[in-house]
Formats: sequence, structure tokens, C-alpha cells
Amino acid sequence: MSLGRSGHERPWLQHAQVRCGGGVLSDPRGCLVDHLDWLPVSGPDGPREVPLREALVSAHTFTGLLPDMPTMLPVLLRQVLIPVVLDALGDVDAETWAGMMAAGAFTAEQRAAIDQYLDQYVGRFNVLDSAAPFGQAAGLEHPGGKVHPVSVLMPHVATGNNTPLWDARLVSDPVPLSLGAATRWMLHAQCWDTAGIKTAAVGDPQVQSGKTMGNRTGPLGKLGMVTLLGRTLFETIVLNLPQGQRQAGDRPHWDRPPMGSAWRVRAPGGILDFFTWQERRIRLIPDEPESDSVTQVRWVVLSAGDRIDGPQVEDPHTCWTIKADKTRGSIRYPRKHLPGLTGWQGLEALLTIDRDGAGYETSSLIMQTAAATLMGDLPADYPLRAATCGMVYGTKDSIVSDILSDEVPLPVGALRSDLAVRGSVTLVCKQAQALARTIDHLAANLLRAAGGEPPARGKGQQPGTKLLHTLDPLVRRFLTGCQRSPSDDELDQAHKAFETLAERATRTAAEELLHRLPGTAFTGRTVTKKERGKTVTTTYQQASAERFFDSAVRKTLTHLYPQTAPAEETAA
Repeated sequence: MSLGRSGHERPWLQHAQVRCGGGVLSDPRGCLVDHLDWLPVSGPDGPREVPLREALVSAHTFTGLLPDMPTMLPVLLRQVLIPVVLDALGDVDAETWAGMMAAGAFTAEQRAAIDQYLDQYVGRFNVLDSAAPFGQAAGLEHPGGKVHPVSVLMPHVATGNNTPLWDARLVSDPVPLSLGAATRWMLHAQCWDTAGIKTAAVGDPQVQSGKTMGNRTGPLGKLGMVTLLGRTLFETIVLNLPQGQRQAGDRPHWDRPPMGSAWRVRAPGGILDFFTWQERRIRLIPDEPESDSVTQVRWVVLSAGDRIDGPQVEDPHTCWTIKADKTRGSIRYPRKHLPGLTGWQGLEALLTIDRDGAGYETSSLIMQTAAATLMGDLPADYPLRAATCGMVYGTKDSIVSDILSDEVPLPVGALRSDLAVRGSVTLVCKQAQALARTIDHLAANLLRAAGGEPPARGKGQQPGTKLLHTLDPLVRRFLTGCQRSPSDDELDQAHKAFETLAERATRTAAEELLHRLPGTAFTGRTVTKKERGKTVTTTYQQASAERFFDSAVRKTLTHLYPQTAPAEETAA
């Protein structure tokens, strides 16, 4: 177990230790370790913000993080909490991971190691430090003295040409943020910032016409993030600790020389470097404080940061799509979350521990959790949850169009292929989506029978989307029930109960379509068209549409109608 690194070969760290030795800080207001309440947590006394040291050593007393928005959750874990734990305690293997989950809290030795580590690096965790402010470039400025409102860090607030999601506050009147909130949004921008042109910075040799071109989105912008959640903040941290040996020389940004104005193109040195990657050069500009008032930030300087190139570090928080290439063989791409889809609609990908030709693979964190489940290191009734989030960009990734997020129960038993829970969970999710498609097919056939044509795929509101909203709580209730490690009989009864309620909701949706149908649909109409050089004649009638619908519902609900074909045939 590592108790922190020596600073003998790191003059920037020694400088910080000299200035901060004995707890003396140049400006204690900005110390994230002990002085500034900035990490939002939920505890026995309700929601509050705490310093970094308290958030870690007392992590077992908090139920979890309370992020400003869903995309902030992986930011706080990856940019601060997980790197500190990994760097302070050393590499984590399966045995260490199991011991931490069994203990439910950091041991006295681990707390001492974290305390020693934070004491060693306390000078680099000061957001108001003049020489090496945390996560920022000291002295960063635009050649013309231009500054941005602090809202440029916040994707849900209007800034320049960025499309606001919920706010229309004027740029000339930026919303003031507390120093703690501004720090969180600064870290958020490092992970999720939009691509495109960024303003120049004094001392950046790669500036072109006062601008920096070709900037990419933050490292998380191209990923569909999946964060595992436990019963406490401590368990959430452990569940998201990547196991394995780190690369030599892998360090977080606070154990590297302070950033300057110039940025580089380089490969990440390892998982710590990747998690704390500085995709932007940022400097917070706090207001001049009055006597005892809270330090606020209204303006920032934001410019280009380091760009990732070369050998990549595999991200442990995303699932993967696997495609076959004739020349390069099997290629893996990170899966992004799709707008309009719930988390359980992608549950099959989350549960794909082995590829088996499925075309996708789950995240490495879920794989190591599945391995712990198989070894008995995680109880079968553990209330595991998966928080999904992602960003949708528009206009060449230069604006934020939407933010996607969800949280779904993830039954531990479903991570094991030898248990019936896995197949039942997967089937329920498929059945709900198949029923939605069945309603869409019914609506299209009824519209054709009445003399119309259904809208093109993806155009207009589909009745199946409305049905999915109705089925959503039923699916989540079933997933939650599966977390209690049900017996096979209980699982079968729960599945039948789901199908009973799902059938009722589906047939109710069908009745609504039939009640709006004109009388001409009963007689129907005949359509003749050419397909592949042949003349094809099709008759659309209300009766045939209802007959096809009833047959599809029966094939989908295999527990209620076991004599019919499986749900996969309905999807086909």
C-alpha cells in the first residue's frame, strides 16, 4: 500500500509543501482539502457540501453525491475522488476490492494513508493559489483582456451561440457562482466542454488569427457514461475503482508541473492521467470579497487544452460496440446513449459480460463487478444501480443540444449467466420494446386502412413511445424486485405479473387507436405497387390489422401464452 509519493524530484510539489507546511496557506478560502465546502453529498443530516478530506474519510456516512446535474456525477468521481484514493492507497486487485466492500468503510490504515496523501498535496488543491491553482492555468489571459461569463462552463445556461436547455439569462448579466460551485463547473468543462473554436491565450504559440482551431469535445463527450452506484458514497467509490496495475509514471494533474498557457498533443500516461485530463486551459476570476462574504465567481478565461493522441487508455465507464473489419479484424467503439431511450432499453448491452457474437460488450467496471458476484464477494441481493448519462452536441459539436441521463436498478444476479434472473431481466426489457413496436405497427396498418400513410420512421409522435412511458414503471418495478435474489418460482410469478399488466396497458393503447378510427377503415383499401419488378397487391383492413396485433401480443408475452413463439420472432 502506497502512502503517497515523495516530492524530492518534483520541485513544484516541494514549493507547495514549503508554502503550505504546518497548514499555512496563502489563501485558505480556496483550499479544497479542508477549508472550502464544495463537494455536494447526502448524509444523515440532509444535503450539504463538504471539503475533500471529509468526503473521503467519512464516505461511509454519506449515501452518495448530489451533483448539480447528472453529467456532474462521473466528473467528481473521475476528476477527484477516485484518483486520490488510487494514488494514496496504491493499485487495487480483486482481493483488495472485496475487502473494501466487506468492510464498508476505509480502514484506519487507509484513512491514515489518505490523510498523509492530502497533507502532501494540499498546496495543489487550492483553487485560489497564485502559482498553481487547482485545475487551472495560473495567469491565463486573452491578448485583448477578454473574459467569459462563468456560465460558459455550464451547458444549461445561455452563453454566446450555445443553445440554452432551461435558462435564458443574458450573457451580460452572468449568474454568480460560489467558489465551490465554480470549481465543480470548471471540472465539468474539462470533461464535457463543446468543440470548435476557442479564444487565444497569451503565450500560446499555436494560436491562429487570435483563435485556436480544431478543438474537440471533452473526453467524455464521445462516450455513453455508466456509473455504478452503491448504498453509500464509499461503496460507490469502490464500485468505480478500476482494478489492475497502473502504468509506470502515471500521475494525476496535481502531481505534474503546473499548467502554462501552451497546450500539447500527447498520449495519456495511464488511468490517473486520463481521469484528470486537462482538455481546456481555464482560470477562474473571483470577485473581490467583502468582509465575511462568500467568495463568488462571475468571470473566467477559457482557452484550448491538451489533446489526446497516440495509444489510448480504455475507459472503464463505457460499454462497447464491436464491429468486424476485413483488414483490422474486430474493432471496438465506445457506445453512446441515444436520445429518447431509457437506461433499461440498453440493459442488454450492460449485461453482455462475454461477447458471444452479440456485437457489444459491457464496461470493464461491470465486468469486475460480475466477477466479484461469481466469487461471492458481492451478495446476490445487493441493491446495485447504474447511472447513465451523456451529452448530445449539435452544429459540429459546438453547441449542446441535449443532456441524457437515467438511473436503473441493476440486479446482481443478472450479471451471472448461470442464474435465471439474467434471462428474465433481458426478456422483460425486450418484451416492453416489442409491445411498443406492435402498437406502432397497428397504428400504421389502421392508418393505411383508413386511406392514409404512416409518417416516416423517426418523424412525429409514435403511439409506441407513449406506451413505453406507461410500461416504464412496470419494468423498473420488476428490476427492483429482481434485486432481492428471488427464487425461480418467485421470478416466474413476477414475470407473469409483469406480462399481465403490460398486456392490459398495450390493449388499452390499442383501444384508444380503434376509437379514433373512421368507418372507412372497416372496409379498408387495396394498394398496388411494384417491388423489385413485380406488381404486389395488398389489402389493408381494420379486421386484419387487429388480428395481426393480437397475434403479435400473444407471441411476445410468452409466460401468459406459452404455446406461442418466443418474443424474438415478433421482433423479426
